[in-house]
Amino acid sequence: MIKKTFILLALAATLLTSALPASSVDNEAVMRCLLREVLAVLTCKSVDDFRFVGKRDEVYVFNAFFAAKNTEFYCQVFDRDVVVTSRAWEGHMGSARITYESQPGCLSASVDAPVAECRVKRVVQCCGSD
Repeated sequence: MIKKTFILLALAATLLTSALPASSVDNEAVMRCLLREVLAVLTCKSVDDFRFVGKRDEVYVFNAFFAAKNTEFYCQVFDRDVVVTSRAWEGHMGSARITYESQPGCLSASVDAPVAECRVKRVVQCCGSD
């Protein structure tokens, strides 16, 4: 009786987990990718210069060698708006506007960098893999 119950429970668990759609896109990874792209535009640096440190209180923290030292950058996402701050910027802030693409797992952002040396306005995009 116990063996039969165990088999039925195992079968039910297998059926329930296979019936749920598998989400293979890591939305957090896509967001981190997009924020690195935003930081690259705002600082006129390469995306590869930025390392993800962690997430504290819904603020993404990145590190890069900037202004002759290792510097932290803080990215806070408010629905569709991203606000970027850093102590190295002495009170200035950068921003971007996120667009949630119709293609699942893709995000893009419009970045205006009026204070950056390169003064560029760009659209950046990141997509997760299926």
